[in-house]
Amino acid sequence: MNKKTRTLVSAASALAVAISVSMPASAAPAQNQRSTWMSGEVAQIGEIAGMDGNSHLIGFSGKTDGFSDFSVTNFDCPEGQLPSWDPESGCEIVGSLGMYGYDLTVNISKNLSRGTISGIVRVYEGDTESGDPIWGEARDVNITMKATGKMVVTKDKQDGYTRTDKERPAVTTSGQVGEFDVTGAEGSIVHVKESYKD
Repeated sequence: MNKKTRTLVSAASALAVAISVSMPASAAPAQNQRSTWMSGEVAQIGEIAGMDGNSHLIGFSGKTDGFSDFSVTNFDCPEGQLPSWDPESGCEIVGSLGMYGYDLTVNISKNLSRGTISGIVRVYEGDTESGDPIWGEARDVNITMKATGKMVVTKDKQDGYTRTDKERPAVTTSGQVGEFDVTGAEGSIVHVKESYKD
């Protein structure tokens, strides 16, 4: 399934941590950034109370800095068909719902084998004329993910820059965001470390 429009992870900001190291006075200290999150997505066929359409794509992400987002994209599809972004599938997007929170509790194990999200998100309803967000109804979040495969580590090195990605595939063993059930959502648990040196 094409996920090009997902903003679950891209909406989150990285946590910057400056680390001083023992170096000659003429050398600038290295700067490290670390970010850890979990995300998942699940498709549901059938009507959901208060939502348009007959097929839905539900996604979430949560970062250890406390930011989490949750989205529901509603589709009108041929009977019995899973939601699809492909225009040739016969599915048409008929609405969406976005919810966000900035102080949720997100715990992820060091080996990325398990993660949990708990707290409250609120529906984003747009902006005021001055550009401030308008927040709507609140929903409780309780999500647990467990890894389903081995960790994959990739490293990219360029002049003065190193990025290390650690990722494990994961599935949601239990998950609820208000009335929305995300149990069975598939995704991943990820840790990224970036190092910069002038």
